[in-house]
Amino acid sequence: MVRPCVCVTGSTHGIGFAIAKAFAKSGARIVINSHEADTTAARELGALTECHFVQADLSNVEGANHFIEQAHQRLGSLDTLVNNAGTFTDGDFGTLDAQMFDRAFDLNVKGYLFAAQAFAAKVSGDQQGASIICIGSTNSLAAEKNSVIYDSTKGAILMMVRSLAVSLAERGIRVNGIGPGIVETPLTQAGLDQGDTRKVLRRQIPLGRIGQPDDIGPTAVFLASEAADYITGQMLYVDGGISAQQMSWDAPG
Repeated sequence: MVRPCVCVTGSTHGIGFAIAKAFAKSGARIVINSHEADTTAARELGALTECHFVQADLSNVEGANHFIEQAHQRLGSLDTLVNNAGTFTDGDFGTLDAQMFDRAFDLNVKGYLFAAQAFAAKVSGDQQGASIICIGSTNSLAAEKNSVIYDSTKGAILMMVRSLAVSLAERGIRVNGIGPGIVETPLTQAGLDQGDTRKVLRRQIPLGRIGQPDDIGPTAVFLASEAADYITGQMLYVDGGISAQQMSWDAPG
């Protein structure tokens, strides 16, 4: 059996690591990534499957091209790209500046686009089952206070998924997205630990719990699989039901 070749950006911790782990458990050969040197993730995943690490900054075109080129060299071919590397640095609207804007859009949007471009260039004309998965957010559907830049990047990713799906369909490359809701990661830990934040958030999530990175990984494996062969241009929201509900009239419990 041919083992799929998968590369995941921003994948040494949090959601990206969980996605890489899910692919590793499914038998895929993988390449993981961070802009910083990796000391543990590749070793842990290497116990599950063939795993390579490529250090690259996905916030610039050169870094995106370098990552895809190195991933292709390590694995010999590429079947799936998962665009995950991102940031949610934001703040009060009156304090936003051009540097904050550039930092977020460079990584969250430019990095996705040019990694996808480099990946598509590596897909051969007779290759079957190639796909791109972009990690978005429920913030592409509904705004969050003091999150103007981040929300804007995630809205851009939603339309990027749709546009890439249409543009790459004739080449047989499917493009889909995953929109996580509130997920506990090293980047969200501090905020979740403040006061009654966890309790307040859980009350607003229909399934009654905060998401975990392992909730996202299997979804990525599904979207890259033959089971999703007729799915493209979709953003699948993995959010415990957040995006399905309106404001509740019930008194807080």
